[in-house]
Amino acid sequence: MGETFQELFARGYKARREGQPADSRAIFLKAVRSAAEEGDRPSLAEALCGLGQAERDIGNLEAARHHYANAAVLYRQIGPPARLAYALRHEADILRESCVPAEAEPLYVEAEGIYRQQGEEAELDLANTLRGLALVNESSGRSDAARSLFQQACELYAECKVEAGVAECNKRLSQLR
Repeated sequence: MGETFQELFARGYKARREGQPADSRAIFLKAVRSAAEEGDRPSLAEALCGLGQAERDIGNLEAARHHYANAAVLYRQIGPPARLAYALRHEADILRESCVPAEAEPLYVEAEGIYRQQGEEAELDLANTLRGLALVNESSGRSDAARSLFQQACELYAECKVEAGVAECNKRLSQLR
């Protein structure tokens, strides 16, 4: 009998943590194929996110974006909303990093709305989303909006005790003044 999805996910994330992106990619690809064959949509969506992370680690940004977008399609149908927001934010990050901020912005905005509904349990995810949206606004010359978003992200990073996030937001805020 083959590995369960949970075993595959655990191995895929372990390989990623250990700096083995090619191994992580191969494991998540196996999980995607297996979930697709079994028609297990929740496992397929999760495996697509894992594969997206592995592809991003390798530098295959277009493949990573594609996997996150496909996961988002599934999460729109099956939920939960927090997983949809996760897939949207990661796809938006890739689009922003690929210098396509106009395509990234609506994804960030949608993820932001979902995370705000989640409350305190999603503070770090919301901070990461606001940071990305702030960067989009900054690159688009909307300094006031970027400043507000960086400030909100900074406050959330401080609440979550993420010093690197606080430091980056404060640095960006000082450059926007």
